[in-house]
Amino acid sequence: MKVVVLLGWLAVTSIAGEVIVDQAVADPPDILRDYRFVPSHTVVHVSGGSPGYDMDLSIAGKFGLVTGYDYEVSPTAHIPTLVPHAEFVDVHAILFNPLSAAPVPLPGWDLDKTLNLTGLKGAFNDPSLLHFTGMDGQGIPIKLDAVSRGPLLHITGMNYLPPTCTSCTQYVGYKIDALAVTHPYADFNLDGVIDSSDLAIWKANMGLTADTLFAQGDANGDGFVDSADYVLWRHSVGPAISLSDFANSGLESGVVPEPTALGLALVGTLFVALRRCSRMPRRRAG
Repeated sequence: MKVVVLLGWLAVTSIAGEVIVDQAVADPPDILRDYRFVPSHTVVHVSGGSPGYDMDLSIAGKFGLVTGYDYEVSPTAHIPTLVPHAEFVDVHAILFNPLSAAPVPLPGWDLDKTLNLTGLKGAFNDPSLLHFTGMDGQGIPIKLDAVSRGPLLHITGMNYLPPTCTSCTQYVGYKIDALAVTHPYADFNLDGVIDSSDLAIWKANMGLTADTLFAQGDANGDGFVDSADYVLWRHSVGPAISLSDFANSGLESGVVPEPTALGLALVGTLFVALRRCSRMPRRRAG
């Protein structure tokens, strides 16, 4: 007896009780989420290199995060398996000194060129806990973990020198502790509740139009603080995700000051430069 059925997205044939995969019709759709870094809760410790760096920088900018599954079928397999994958896409972010308007003295002020986020390979068992491995922009191994809690994403990790490397003093070390948030989201002070204090932040920055930050009241991530952000705040008043949900993750200890006015000017200038660079094609999701 021969029975042909659709199992998920695969055409499956059953002959005498044996399951045989005829062909893959389509992989399950990927999920794409857009994030913005929160500079006030993001620290990248930079060390080493020939200048002997020892400083804390922050990150401003945006990126996409794709998660999904691929079917994997071996010649001897009777039932296909789903293989999870994750990747960073469309990264447009910079490293900067939040306390100074002086340019960062690193050739890799572009975050993706520095850490090679889009070149890392991601995997997961739990979709809320992602793991990335690969080489940074210097060709040094790097590992990152990303924990998601609702609209918040906490990224931690570091690059590391192989134990066999005896002449690696010229390489720069990076240790990352970064918070990012999806949009729309209106808990601007990240205190776990969307309320009048967030409205006060929006009011104080209403009218800003130059690459505004999430913490300034830009709820929808369009770079402006305007009435659209107020509408999003009004429709989301109430409990929100608290940073305590990342307990023991190091997030609380990774708080840096908000950028100064001069620092924000630098961020805007660097974003203009980033936009002039060629964009990497975004992977389609879904």
